[in-house]
Amino acid sequence: MTEPKKAQQGINSVVIGMSVLDVIVDAGSALSLNAIANEVEMSPAKVHRYLVSLIETGLVTRLKEPGLYDLGPKALKLGFKAIKRIDRVSIANEELDTLNSQVDETVFLSIWNDGEALVVGRKASSRPITLMVRIGEVLSPIYSATGRLFAAFLDDQQMDRVLSGYSSLPSKPKINGRELGKAEYLEELEAIQKAEFSLGLGDFQSNVVSVSVPILGPRGTVEFVLTVIGYESDIGGENNITATRIKKALFQSQQRLTEKLGTWEAI
Repeated sequence: MTEPKKAQQGINSVVIGMSVLDVIVDAGSALSLNAIANEVEMSPAKVHRYLVSLIETGLVTRLKEPGLYDLGPKALKLGFKAIKRIDRVSIANEELDTLNSQVDETVFLSIWNDGEALVVGRKASSRPITLMVRIGEVLSPIYSATGRLFAAFLDDQQMDRVLSGYSSLPSKPKINGRELGKAEYLEELEAIQKAEFSLGLGDFQSNVVSVSVPILGPRGTVEFVLTVIGYESDIGGENNITATRIKKALFQSQQRLTEKLGTWEAI
């Protein structure tokens, strides 16, 4: 008989501390110690200990008016950063619509998340074809053109994590039908970084081509990747007129979005 899977163990004090913080967040204004204690159903003395730690982190501040607690500077900074990320994804998805209208192929937007590329936006071709890339899907930094583009700009520590399981992969990645060992894979990443462009054939299906460009952040890391995918018969080949047009449209989108995000960052 298979034993039930155990839930991962966390740090209970962190969970309790966040519940105290949540009360202040949800209140929308400063609260007294007793009011917070009533909401979390704990004694004021116990809640006070958590508030002291939250104040030390900057997530909570104690107002000059005695006994009132409100969100601290760190909480406000976190909230602003979260809003900014949402806004930047919205701005990037607007460019995704523009790119889709220009090329009429399936296009998608990805961010780097926990060692993989995460699809956060998608716009399908108007033609009756089905290419299965969904919002929320994760793409490998080894087996996908999109993921390889992110990997090409990783720092050494992040790259070590990507490479840690390379020798035990179920199959080697292929570029243009050629299998890549670890050394060849790293050479491919160097070429991708230099070109700021990534091409894949067969990453999704044997007859599907994907082309990707990065949107670089102010520190030279990849913030987003824009990808166009389509059938090889439609957009494949170096001398294919459609492929040339798509590559040009991708680089134009890259330039526009980089300028938009840079302007937004400066505000």
